Amino acid sequence: MTHRFLIGFLAAAALFVVPADLSSSGACAAEDAGQFIMRLADRALGALTNPELKNTVRAERFRTLLREGLDIPFIASRALGPYIRRATDADLKDLETLLEENIVRKYAIMFKGYSSKRIELVETKTGRRGTKLVTINVHPTDDSAPVSVRWVVHEVNGTNKIIDIIVEGVSMVTTQREEFVSVIRRGGGKIGALLDDLRARNAELADNTFD
Repeated sequence: MTHRFLIGFLAAAALFVVPADLSSSGACAAEDAGQFIMRLADRALGALTNPELKNTVRAERFRTLLREGLDIPFIASRALGPYIRRATDADLKDLETLLEENIVRKYAIMFKGYSSKRIELVETKTGRRGTKLVTINVHPTDDSAPVSVRWVVHEVNGTNKIIDIIVEGVSMVTTQREEFVSVIRRGGGKIGALLDDLRARNAELADNTFD
């Protein structure tokens, strides 16, 4: 993962672990997508940051939130870029599993002792193809300038799912796609090269995430 992806994911993670400030003028307009995001925040508040929590428990709690909040199949397919046309159903299934595991193993541990930040809901508006764009500001505890995070949400069978997180104008899916496409190109254009790369990364991360 790139440094920008890490910053973006942790900024987004702040919304999972602290209550948002709903006093902004955009709060009413945010009812549908905003309530979805807030439900995740309410469930996660205090569930992941306890430093006494075993890493295995934290990882599984994070995995539950990840599955509920993100549309992993959509993100995985978009991250393949032009190579999606070469991917078999089996490739896509493997990628979804490996990507989820990579996110859990890399980021779950970072919630340990995570400090609170104030979250301000800025606005919610309709994007392309019926998506909802929820913009929030993450205010650091050191009073430095807030980080702007935009959540792109769509519906899957009537359920809200996050399909992208844009931090300071940089799309997480675009960043992930650039990385994945680069790995596939180095592997001779084979999807298997990416799958092998993710398996190797996950194996390296295992000892850091699980007790």
